[in-house]
Amino acid sequence: MKYDELDLMELFLSESENLTDNVGDGNITYKISKDDFTLKIFVRTYENQVSVFLTYNEKDIFYGDFDNVTELRKEDMYLRVLRENITIASLCFGTMLSISIENQ
Repeated sequence: MKYDELDLMELFLSESENLTDNVGDGNITYKISKDDFTLKIFVRTYENQVSVFLTYNEKDIFYGDFDNVTELRKEDMYLRVLRENITIASLCFGTMLSISIENQ
C-alpha cells in the first residue's frame, strides 16, 4: 500500500501510533478530534486493509473496513482511499470531519 506519512501527519495533526508493540510491522493508527467528532483509521499495510471509525460524543456513527487498498492519497483537505486508482472512500478534514463512500 502506498501512502505518504507526512501527508497523513498533516491531515491528522499528529504522528502515527503503532497498533501493536511491534514497531515496523505495518500496523499503524491515526486519530483526530474536532468538536465532538473523532476520526480514527487503522492501516494494516501488509494486508492492504484500512479500517475507518467516526464517533460523535464517543458514540459510533460509522465504521468501515476496506480491503485491497492500494493507496492513501491526500488531496487538499481530503484523504482518498484508493483501490487500483479508483476512490472507494473519501475522508474530509474540513470544518467538520466526514466520510463519503463511493460505489464499489
